[in-house]
Amino acid sequence: MGALPRPRQKEKDMKPAIALTTLLLTMSLAACGGEDEPAICNSSSDLRSSVKDLKKVDIGSGTALADLKSAVKAIRSKFAAVKADAEAEYSDQVNAIESGYAALKTSIQAATSSTSAATLATVGAAVSALATDVQALTTDVQKTC
Repeated sequence: MGALPRPRQKEKDMKPAIALTTLLLTMSLAACGGEDEPAICNSSSDLRSSVKDLKKVDIGSGTALADLKSAVKAIRSKFAAVKADAEAEYSDQVNAIESGYAALKTSIQAATSSTSAATLATVGAAVSALATDVQALTTDVQKTC
């Protein structure tokens, strides 16, 4: 009869297999966490870009109101995606953006009905307030992305 392997020899033979298993587990866990960002990461980034475009509108130009309406339409679309992705975690920020969006829309309607320096100044203030609210959301979201 042949000699039985000693227990130490079995441990020694198992080390490469244990090391390989550990490596594969580590790689698979890293792959799970590294690739899949929450959807809110992309949708909030898209919303931030739309707000940047809104802030570029020259309120003093002859096409300002049309440009503002177009920018607000884009924001509405991007914000709908954010709301769908945000869930309850960002409800306070979403509510602030909804209020800011409503104020901006109202100010644009007022400026369209009666264009003056005062109504355009109100539009400018609403744009700034909405931009601040969107920045607050995206800053919080980036912590999870």
